[in-house]
Amino acid sequence: MHGTTEPLLTVIGNPIAGNPSQFALERAIAALGLDWRVLSFDVSPNDIAAALNGFAVTGISGVLIDPSVRQAASAWYAEESGCEGAVIDCLVRGEDGRFAGSDERLLWVVEQLASRDEGERLCFGNCGGNESWDTKSLGVQKVSGNVKPETIEAAQAILVLDDLSGPPELELDEWPANDGSTVVIDLSNCHPLQSRIKELGYQVLTDCDLQIGVLKRAVQKWSARQVDAAVIRDAVEEYLGV
Repeated sequence: MHGTTEPLLTVIGNPIAGNPSQFALERAIAALGLDWRVLSFDVSPNDIAAALNGFAVTGISGVLIDPSVRQAASAWYAEESGCEGAVIDCLVRGEDGRFAGSDERLLWVVEQLASRDEGERLCFGNCGGNESWDTKSLGVQKVSGNVKPETIEAAQAILVLDDLSGPPELELDEWPANDGSTVVIDLSNCHPLQSRIKELGYQVLTDCDLQIGVLKRAVQKWSARQVDAAVIRDAVEEYLGV
């Protein structure tokens, strides 16, 4: 990023209070020795277009978009870029002064799934074209009907998404024990059976891991430099008092 003043990053959401992103980003850019500033703005979905249009002409270098306003920001980006159906949670100013958007949330999930290059990849929940969670783009098999123990045993990655209101449910009595080689990515905002899944030996990644991954990816996108994920995790846990 080039300019005569220090780069300015923003985090937007609704609500934004209690969001650890600004604190974690400040720690991350300090760890990289960068003299950047980070601001947070509480912007209602109805005002997202106006806010992003303003950022586009004020020299903002990067924008992190909280899931609470992601739909409105994506609609703005689709109209501005002509990319119909685009879903974004991160914006970076290019050399031409225009924002380029990406879905770092999706890219993080794809990255975790790709790290398991053997065995089946299963998906419980609403994984059938809802926003980012499309079975084809994720390379997962949507689970339907009763799940046999051998199906779970053959899986190297299991994705649990938000909507588990309908079948199949997580029938953990049918799940075999695991040696930690299978990862369960739980994006259902802490599924009540999460502790039992861990007790069975599965490696569990949570929505908090996703947030840390998105922050790490955003910093890399803005700075073209890698930040240690432990720096971001420590900041998030300190902010939340974990």
